[in-house]
Amino acid sequence: MQINWSEQSQNDLKDILSYVGSNFGRQKAEIVLSNIRSTVELLKDFPLLGKNFVEDKTLGIYYRSLSSKLNQIVYYIESDSINIVAIWQNRCDINSLYKRVNTKKTIR
Repeated sequence: MQINWSEQSQNDLKDILSYVGSNFGRQKAEIVLSNIRSTVELLKDFPLLGKNFVEDKTLGIYYRSLSSKLNQIVYYIESDSINIVAIWQNRCDINSLYKRVNTKKTIR
């Protein structure tokens, strides 16, 4: 399976790494990045590993969520692709995040 990252998910990852790097150091940020990458790589072989998160009935997309330590990776499956749409820290308000997971746009 191919992994596609949306612009939003890339920005989320940059924000998380910036926050962790600023508050806990570069080495901790590298560990967080490694954990997220490893988790995403698991999806290539086990795309249904995450739990159902929310359904977009308009687009017919079932979003899934997979935990990577203190972060959640939100994605959907489309034929032979895993589309990462958002990443956020578990401490975020879940209700405000449902609204962010509404785009099918990904980059390759």
